[in-house]
Amino acid sequence: MKIQPYLAKAARVSVEVSRRVARTVRIYAPMALRAARDFTQSAFRAVWFNRTLRAALVPVASIARIAMIACAVGYASTAALRATTQTVRPTEIGVIQKEWGSDAGIVPKDIGPSKRFVIPGRATLHRLDRRIHFVRFGMESEGNQYPSLELRTPDDLEVRVGATTAYRIIEGEAHALVSDGIRSTYADLARAAVERVLLDSLGSLTRTQWYSLEARAAVEQSALAEIRAAMAPFHLEPLSLKLSSTWFPPEFELEMMEQKLLEQRILTDAMLARRDKRLYELTAEQERVKGEEAARAAELNLAIKVERTELSAAVRALESEAVQYAFDRSTEADNLYEKALTSGRLEVDRAEALRERLLNEALESEGGRIMIARDAASNLRFKTVKLDANNPNVPSVLDLDALIKMLIGQE
Repeated sequence: MKIQPYLAKAARVSVEVSRRVARTVRIYAPMALRAARDFTQSAFRAVWFNRTLRAALVPVASIARIAMIACAVGYASTAALRATTQTVRPTEIGVIQKEWGSDAGIVPKDIGPSKRFVIPGRATLHRLDRRIHFVRFGMESEGNQYPSLELRTPDDLEVRVGATTAYRIIEGEAHALVSDGIRSTYADLARAAVERVLLDSLGSLTRTQWYSLEARAAVEQSALAEIRAAMAPFHLEPLSLKLSSTWFPPEFELEMMEQKLLEQRILTDAMLARRDKRLYELTAEQERVKGEEAARAAELNLAIKVERTELSAAVRALESEAVQYAFDRSTEADNLYEKALTSGRLEVDRAEALRERLLNEALESEGGRIMIARDAASNLRFKTVKLDANNPNVPSVLDLDALIKMLIGQE
């Protein structure tokens, strides 16, 4: 999407609006000015020819003069206060230098972050950087300030070293630094001190020492101590020293690589020897443990067999006792069962005999015969009954009493 047409259109609209506003201002501005001028002249004439208004405006003029004087004094005081007040930021160290008088010179005291009253011409406030400074030697493409250190070892080896040193102004000695006149040059002095110490310390290393990381670390520690001693006269203290990069000629790099490879092979051989020794010790220990395990297993198997034999005998004895006990208890239970069964059958027979006797006695009674007759009568199913009216023993059907007696067996 092209935006140029819209921009051109917006520009044309803006130009047109500006023209119209200018035209309106040209037309109505003279009219507004004439009206303001006429109003001002009328008001001035009215006040001038009116004594009461003139008397009322006299204090206003005095008040206006007093206000103007107060504003001027306030502005001058503020300007003077700003001119005499200076700020020491948290990242700065302040040092006061008095320019004249009996106490002229550097005030032997560092000033922390604060606001100070300093009269220009009477005293000067020097501000020094409180932060950590760095001296970097190395390749400029890596952001280093100074080129790599070029040195040559005692055995004629060319080496280029990159190093970084962090330092700062010693706490409480900034005024001494200013008093010594090195306020603007202490960074160069620090660089020169670091460079001199590093060239002396690193230049004393031989080829074999450059192979060793321990030797380099020892040189770093000793060089840091020497840098601290070299910076002390400048009221500076180093915080750390780090060798960031090292460059050697290609043939020395190859020699170093071969040396490292040889050292690695020696370490590997030593490690393999330790491994074989440990493997031999492990094998011997395994054989000893296996022998002890076999002896212990034989002892345990013998103890288990003896214990198993004793337990088998005890189990067989318990099984025999259990079988005998079961037989005895079964025989006793069978006897008790037969005895109880016989006693029960005898009691059942006695009860049956008693039942028969009592039943017979009941049936032989009058009620029993009635019940028997009743049961017999209930079981009889007569379709027709024929009575011989000529037999004198046959009662009349009308004589129910005689008929009942004949049926129940009573006369």
